[in-house]
Amino acid sequence: MIARARKKKESSRLLTRLSVPVFALIVAIVVLFSAAASYLLIRLQNDHTLKMADQSLKFVHRNIRYQFETMNNVAAYVMSNPSIDGLLESKTREAYEGVDDFFALRTNLENLSLLSLLNDFGSGNAVATSYAVSLALRPASGLYGMATSRFDPIPGIYKDDDLQQEVWYRNLIQGDRKTVWWGQKTGSSGTAMIYSARMKTSIKDGRDVGIVIVGANTGSIRSVFDNAPIENGYHLLLDENDQVIYSEKYGFLDFVGDLPYVEQLQGQRGSSVEKIDGEKHRVMFETFENGWKLLTVVPESHFSQYTFAISAIGAATAIVALMIAGFVFRRIVVRVTVPLTRLVSAMHRPEVLEFKEALPEQRSGIYEVDELGLKFSTMLVAMRDLIEKSFAEEMDRKQLQLDLLQARINPHFLYNTLDLINCRAIMAGDREASQIVRSLANVFRYNLNRGETWITLEDEIKQVEAYLGIQQMMMDRLGMEFRIPEPLLSASIVHFSLQPLVENAIVHGFSDSSGDCKIEISAEREEDVLVLRVRDNGKGCDAAERNQWLNEHNGSGGERTEDGRRSGYGTLNVHRRIQLHCGEAYGLKYIDSIEGACVEVRLPYRQEIGQRSKEAAAYV
Repeated sequence: MIARARKKKESSRLLTRLSVPVFALIVAIVVLFSAAASYLLIRLQNDHTLKMADQSLKFVHRNIRYQFETMNNVAAYVMSNPSIDGLLESKTREAYEGVDDFFALRTNLENLSLLSLLNDFGSGNAVATSYAVSLALRPASGLYGMATSRFDPIPGIYKDDDLQQEVWYRNLIQGDRKTVWWGQKTGSSGTAMIYSARMKTSIKDGRDVGIVIVGANTGSIRSVFDNAPIENGYHLLLDENDQVIYSEKYGFLDFVGDLPYVEQLQGQRGSSVEKIDGEKHRVMFETFENGWKLLTVVPESHFSQYTFAISAIGAATAIVALMIAGFVFRRIVVRVTVPLTRLVSAMHRPEVLEFKEALPEQRSGIYEVDELGLKFSTMLVAMRDLIEKSFAEEMDRKQLQLDLLQARINPHFLYNTLDLINCRAIMAGDREASQIVRSLANVFRYNLNRGETWITLEDEIKQVEAYLGIQQMMMDRLGMEFRIPEPLLSASIVHFSLQPLVENAIVHGFSDSSGDCKIEISAEREEDVLVLRVRDNGKGCDAAERNQWLNEHNGSGGERTEDGRRSGYGTLNVHRRIQLHCGEAYGLKYIDSIEGACVEVRLPYRQEIGQRSKEAAAYV
């Protein structure tokens, strides 16, 4: 009782044992999936933010480059225009004689200055800004004498005397570069300007006649940056000397070359993570053809600003998913475990195990659970049938053994009696009677087989030969033929399997025959099956009908002859004994034959080396 109670207690924990590990697995999967999804979303968001920053950098770089190229194109137009070249090289004896050429040249420069430096970028801060196109004449120019001595950042014609101390002027005169770029504050208001300067040479003889200066207010590029804003970040447009040309954070011409992230800039473009003011920033840069650099600086926190929100959403989603999964899983587990627990309880009831009470029908709504209960109930029925069948077979086996015991007589008394008859026949000179007695003794000896169930095929053939020997003395026209391969003679078969078949052939097959009678016995091996065939040339039989008869009768009553007497160990008796000892896959089978009848004996092939044949021979 204690053990049973303990077992019931253990089985009652099925729900817990099944729920805890599976729910833990579900939790792990949901958490892992949520973490992976959050990580991917954060990664995608960061990549998107980085991509937007990179696109902003490229947008600004593309438009500022366009402005630089436009300024170069204006300067190239001035340098390559033949009319401007002719005005610059015109010679007069007096300076005032070149007034017309001077004003014609100035008009050309003013017309160029009316070109808009920028197209409308869609910004409310964009203003229509014009180029400031100027010429700084050198003494070789014919208009040098009429040029203004002091340079002013408005369209005009000036002498280069006022510019010779400028660094950019010296670089241009020395020929280090064809075009120089710089930024400076000009005018009384300190207007921030960017300039490009190129040396103007004569188209005719290549003399340096002046310098083409194209300037633009830095406000003209402000609209470009306004159309590419960066949240929490800023841009830097630096000249070759690391001075700020434009930035949302630094002032015009502020020197930033001592900043670590500026010092580490190498190559034409790149991206790196630098620590600025104690916080990590992403620094991206592009280099213009004039050597100026455009930087975009964005704090790393800007890329991860949605990390917490995404993580919180992922955690909330995971919690909701776990609650739903737990609820659904609980319902499923309960629907599975409760019927199983009831089934286990019913299995322990003595009334069910003793087949006195049917197993309760399961209706859980789950196919597998209901099918399990149904199959177990079917198994109980099958077990009951098997037990009943096994009991019946055991009773048949006991009955057969009883029949064998009833058929046995004292062998010593029988052999002594037959020996006495044999001696009297020999003394009387009756050799034929002596032969009959000896054959009869052999038949009895092999029939008894010392109570053994199995016998070698060789001994079984000798028993049949002894029986047919007696029959031949009564039927002169009876012949026999044995086709037994020698290796099969040592095979073991169920005792008393062939003689009833031979007897059946003589009694039923040759009953109305007036011609020669022949019985043929053959043996062969088909893999693990020993096949014996008994064939006669009698009146034959319907093979299908006989096979059906063998399968339908249980063999308890044996066979009966035509006059109603039992024939003893007939074909049905042999068939049942083989199946009882070897299984239902073996036994007798009638085969269709053109002449007479043919019955096949199928037995498992068993190779036994025993001394029964030698011991049996000792009785002769």
